[in-house]
Amino acid sequence: MKAVLLANMGAPVSEKGMKVFLKRMFSDKAILYAPAFVRSVVSTLLSNVRYKSSWKKYLLINGSPLQKSMNEMASDLQQLLRNDYVVSAVYSYSEPFIEEKIAELYEQGIREIWVISMYPQASYSTTGSVQTSLDKMQNRFNDIRCRFVEDYFDNAFFINYWKELIRDKIAEMKYTQPYLLFSSHAIPRSFIDRGDLYAEKMNTSARLISESLGLKYSLSYQSKIGPIEWTKPYTIDQLKALHTKGIDEIIVVPLSFINENLETRYDLDTELIPYGLNTLGIKNICRITLPDSSPYLVKMFREFIKSYGD
Repeated sequence: MKAVLLANMGAPVSEKGMKVFLKRMFSDKAILYAPAFVRSVVSTLLSNVRYKSSWKKYLLINGSPLQKSMNEMASDLQQLLRNDYVVSAVYSYSEPFIEEKIAELYEQGIREIWVISMYPQASYSTTGSVQTSLDKMQNRFNDIRCRFVEDYFDNAFFINYWKELIRDKIAEMKYTQPYLLFSSHAIPRSFIDRGDLYAEKMNTSARLISESLGLKYSLSYQSKIGPIEWTKPYTIDQLKALHTKGIDEIIVVPLSFINENLETRYDLDTELIPYGLNTLGIKNICRITLPDSSPYLVKMFREFIKSYGD
């Protein structure tokens, strides 16, 4: 028996879980690039100060839909792989944790594990965190073999996944020639300066998707935290620029995500889209809503596994 783990950041399901989520996140060197002592102090401070206000955002969206989506995707992949593999969803900052699940699989006698990132464009801050967990477990259990699929930003299945979602949205909204505003989660600019290729991969994804549809586009970034410089342009600034140019058919494409989450349901749906409609007065603006699962993505995951043989 072999295993497949679909790995994501996770989402809290309670106020207490929110505190744990923040503590684990800001303790992670992939998120906060600082010495361990500094991360310990900062993570304790931020988790205590921010957990209540952060949890309120989750309540405003009736809880994160991320785990439901992850479980459905894992179930669909399980059906494709049948009984050759056991498929599970795992997380860096909420239960079930990556390291605990691998230990559980090891106790069951499983030694070959596929780990597939739910981050389409790899970054130090996302796939870097998953890799750290895998390295720890391989050091702990030296007879396991973990194969890690880091990203798939230019994979044909991934491009077609977005192509079909955008085509369906154009038909639904009866748009004629919409402008695609790709919105991706920002990362600190310092990561790019250290060699992170995240922004380059975002550019490639956006270009390939737009070219497949013959539509104009631009790439922007959302959900920055704190006063430091993050990847630009910010989505809200790009939206203002498009409005100034008179563009009034805009589809916001949450390019860095394949699951609905706080950053789509809150940052986009309660802040950005209403700002475009009500404050800027853009006549036609909407965003792509992500399905819980997709045949394109699940088949792509299966191909990753089968391409290396059973």
